Amino acid sequence: RLIVSGQPRPGLEKGSSNDLEMSVRFLNTDGSNLDPGRLPQGKDFIAEVKVTHPNTRLIRYEELALSQTFPSGWEILNTRMDGMNTGKESFYEYRDVRDDRVDTFFDLRPKKTSTFRVQVNAAYEGRFYLPATACQAMYDNTISAFRAGQWVEVVGADNS
Repeated sequence: RLIVSGQPRPGLEKGSSNDLEMSVRFLNTDGSNLDPGRLPQGKDFIAEVKVTHPNTRLIRYEELALSQTFPSGWEILNTRMDGMNTGKESFYEYRDVRDDRVDTFFDLRPKKTSTFRVQVNAAYEGRFYLPATACQAMYDNTISAFRAGQWVEVVGADNS
């Protein structure tokens, strides 16, 4: 058996759902919806992902891995270090915060939804690609959900 994985070229990803549902949205710090397609430089906002067990399998999903990769023009604000609050989040077993990505590991019971939030800053001017968001079971490749990426732009104060 051979399993090959990789990252598709920007703009060629396709969203999919296999026994797992996922939604991604971006919020202002007050909780209102935000379009990430064009952001002013210096804007703080929240990337929110909701993962739902659709109950197509009557088992608890264990060892799910949610991978959120952010464009190079955005900076992840590590709220664990500065005490910032992004709102109510679901329990997770482990979270790995890197320069360009946040990986969150958790379990999910049938008919339940977990919500995860990451605070981000639109730091650098330019046009960047926001890669796909993925959630999948680490030991069962038949359980997964992907949301396609998109192009985003960070504009300076004189261009907004």
